[in-house]
Formats: sequence, C-alpha cells, structure tokens
Amino acid sequence: MKYKVHTLLLLLFWSIVTLGQKKEYQANYIIEEPINKQVASKSQLDELNEILKENYTGGSLFSNQSPFVLIPSITIISEQTAGEVQVVKVIKLEIGLTSQGKDDRSIFNRFRHSYIITAEDRSKAIDKALVLFRKERKLKAFFEQSNQNIVAFYESNCSTVLNTVKVNIERKEYLKAISYLSYVPETTSCYKESERIITKIFLDSKEESCRALVQKALEEEAKRDYTKALYFLQFVETNTKCYNSATALINKISDKIDEATIRNFEMEKLKFSKLTDLQKMEIIAKESNYIGLTIQE
Repeated sequence: MKYKVHTLLLLLFWSIVTLGQKKEYQANYIIEEPINKQVASKSQLDELNEILKENYTGGSLFSNQSPFVLIPSITIISEQTAGEVQVVKVIKLEIGLTSQGKDDRSIFNRFRHSYIITAEDRSKAIDKALVLFRKERKLKAFFEQSNQNIVAFYESNCSTVLNTVKVNIERKEYLKAISYLSYVPETTSCYKESERIITKIFLDSKEESCRALVQKALEEEAKRDYTKALYFLQFVETNTKCYNSATALINKISDKIDEATIRNFEMEKLKFSKLTDLQKMEIIAKESNYIGLTIQE
C-alpha cells in the first residue's frame, strides 16, 4: 500500500529541535474532549482549556504532533435547592484532568478538585468554579508530575520502543518509526540511540526526497515558474541517484532565465551543500508542506 506522507519530514524536523538540550523534559499534549456527555458549554470548556494553557508554559497544549493527550472534564456531583423560595441551588461539582497516551491510553497523571457553589443554576455554578480554578496552585505540580511520569514510562520501556522501531524499519514503515522515536524524552537512556536511528532514516530517505523535489520542480517548470522550480532543485544533493534528472532539468531551465537568477541559484545550492545532515534535515522539513513522500508498505 502507498501512503502520501509529507508529515514524515515534519516529524523528522521536530525530532531534532531538542538536540543538545539538557533542561527538564516538557511534553507536548493534545487536548481532547472527554467521551462522556459534558454538562459544561463549549465556551466554558474553551475557558478551561485557556486556563490549562496559561499554567503550562514549558510545552504546547495544542500540538497536533504528540502521542500524549490531556482530557479535562467538568462533572456535577450533587445538586440541592436552598432557601425558602427554593430558587437558589447548592451545587457540588468537580473539575478533573487526566494525562495519558494517545494510542495505548496509559495514564500518566490525574487531578481532581471539587467545589461547592451556591448559584441559580448549573451554568452559573460552573462559571464560578472556573474563576476559582484559575487560581488553583496545584496545576503546575500536575504538569510537572505528568512529565516526570512520561519520562519514567519511556525509561522503563526503552527496549520495547527500540525493538518496535526496528520492526517498523524492516517493514519500511518509516512514519511509524519516526512517530515512536520523535517523542522519546532527551533525559532517557535510549535518547541517543533514537537520535541515531532518526538520522539514519533521514539519510536513507534521501532518494525519496530527491524524487519528490524533482517532481515538484517539474510541475513548476510546466507552469513556467522557473524560479520556483530552481528553488526545489537547490535542495537536491549530488550523491543521489536522481541527481542526473535534476541536472537535466536545471540545464533546460537555464536557457529560459537570466544569468542573475542562475547565479543566485548556484549560490544558494552551494550554501545548502555546506550544511550538516541535521541542518539539511531541518530545512527540508520546513518545506514539508510542499514535499510529498511516498512510502511503500
């Protein structure tokens, strides 16, 4: 089966962002809505998400590229009427957070805080609880503990992760391999090996990248956008099998543009050739919206 995966290069880029970092691990999380029906309105859930974002400055709570999810919830525990005319209610509600794995649903941390609120109805009670929750001092501790538990989880499962990735690579399931490796915390014992494997995948995928770049250049050449075509071709490396195809296209385009454009292309191509493999990886990853990589499975 063929997959059009421009996300492979994007994952490769995110995997090298933390190279050389020694600071405390900060995970990225995807915020998910709970499966159960919620008593809170959408605007109230949005406000809760904003409170979480304000209390977590180390990573991202809105990342689409993460194997970790954060599930907030607002639950009514009890509700009683009060007062002689019974128009006021005493409502006990709970605001909860759960951090867990996106795929295996492993639980990393849980947080629960209940509030007893006097209000006219549930909605107003939730509004009051959110005001109090915004001042909750234990939120930062929740994230810190969650991150520590993620590191401990990976450390205790390092051999499993690496063995799984080995099977993925043997099957040419590169996207799956990168997904596993990209989020190995840098503080774990298998982080360096993860870096090495990611770099190898990049080097082995040069031919795929070359074909994709040449194809994009051909599409731009057909539209007579020769500058854009050269832009893609400047990233094609000389040690790839499709370099001859790239050279032929460059020669064809050269007859249709001025010398200044060619000189600029040669200068940019020379700059790119002098970069390290990791630097090249980062640049190509930034162009992942343009490049589609075909992976055989």
